[in-house]
Amino acid sequence: MSANLQLQELAISINAKDLNPAVVNPDFLKYTGIIPSEWELAKQPVYNNGVLQILFNTGLGIFVHPNGVTMVENLSQKPQEEIQVSNITHKLVEKLSQVEYKQVGINPRGFVLFNSEADAYKYIHSRLLAPGPWQEFGGKRVGASLQLSYPLERGVLNLSINQATVQFPDKVVGAILFSGNFNYPLLGNSPSQKIQDLQQIVANWHDSFNIFEQLLIEKFLNFTDATANVSVFPSALPV
Repeated sequence: MSANLQLQELAISINAKDLNPAVVNPDFLKYTGIIPSEWELAKQPVYNNGVLQILFNTGLGIFVHPNGVTMVENLSQKPQEEIQVSNITHKLVEKLSQVEYKQVGINPRGFVLFNSEADAYKYIHSRLLAPGPWQEFGGKRVGASLQLSYPLERGVLNLSINQATVQFPDKVVGAILFSGNFNYPLLGNSPSQKIQDLQQIVANWHDSFNIFEQLLIEKFLNFTDATANVSVFPSALPV
């Protein structure tokens, strides 16, 4: 039996050269049809340390900086056919075809709830790591996270595993957070070929998403000591 994996977020991150954050503003996004006209801002855009943050009430955010742009969508248990981030990314790249794109990342994130914070701690320190005296020093237990890298037929899947907590109205629950990064350098000898490759990867985002889910379920979550049948969307997220 597999633990109850909650898929929380999907981000598509594009590395580009000399992208002007001022160009990608809410008016531009709506005027060009990149986002639907009925979408509303969750709050006013914020420009801080060279990064423009645009958040919509649909759960999608756009973060623009001189070296690229990232689109992030809160999945909230949406079925795959309702996820918008790939469609928004496709339209943005189409409208900004003069930008020099270098690579794209498909970045899913999910978590598993445990019956207690102690059980979540035990998952990393006893199930994934070998016990030993190194796990304690000065009377204190070590805190640990894992960074793993899986070479794929194309690109690399980088996986981070961290202990987290989820805040409910009446309690705090232990969790393990799994963050994936599929890193794809773009192929092609010309800007147009690289854009075509980028759009193909974005269109096939669900392939990366399914690999991420399959890896976690088959290799990391085949156990029964996690909390089962618990849905935490949209009110609680790991911190």
